[in-house]
Amino acid sequence: MSGETRGPSRGLQFFILGCTLLVIGFGSGAASISLSAVFQEFALSYALIGAVTSGVFLALIVLLALGARLRAVLGDKPLLLVATAVFIIGAVFGGIAPDFSVWAIGRLLQGAATGCLLSVSLAFATDNARRQWRGDVIGVLLAVYFLGTATGPGVAGYITAFYSWRDISYASAALGVIVLLLQAAFVTTPKRPEIETIFD
Repeated sequence: MSGETRGPSRGLQFFILGCTLLVIGFGSGAASISLSAVFQEFALSYALIGAVTSGVFLALIVLLALGARLRAVLGDKPLLLVATAVFIIGAVFGGIAPDFSVWAIGRLLQGAATGCLLSVSLAFATDNARRQWRGDVIGVLLAVYFLGTATGPGVAGYITAFYSWRDISYASAALGVIVLLLQAAFVTTPKRPEIETIFD
């Protein structure tokens, strides 16, 4: 029967997309806690910290807006994997940063990857859900993203208090690797005839 070869369960794929947004939300929220430690370690000015923070959000906004075009060029799964890999690289840069410029590049990469992942995850999920569930899908995935954003500062505060601000970046990178492996193994692009029922 064709149903036996349809691949990973629809619910599992939706769960992995949710985990992806949880992780990038965590990374965004956790990074905000490390700013004061970065400020002190690299002897930065408030103007530089503010400029990088604005740049991160601008990169997020631009890639969020360009997500549909990138999906058309690369495809859903390749874009998902590439953006997650960029997020991981950005987190590693943040952890190993010997100076401000490397840290700033890492944060900008994370911002761009976050915008891209928000776009592709939401579009991928809603395109492949039944029409009547699309609003619920968007709501759940956005709630998961902001759950990560909300819990990130609390976890990062604990890490910074007992370890190092760099460990926040390493934790984000480790979580990103787990999500990337799950995406590579279980997320599939459905064929058009299945597009209305992928997350049943």
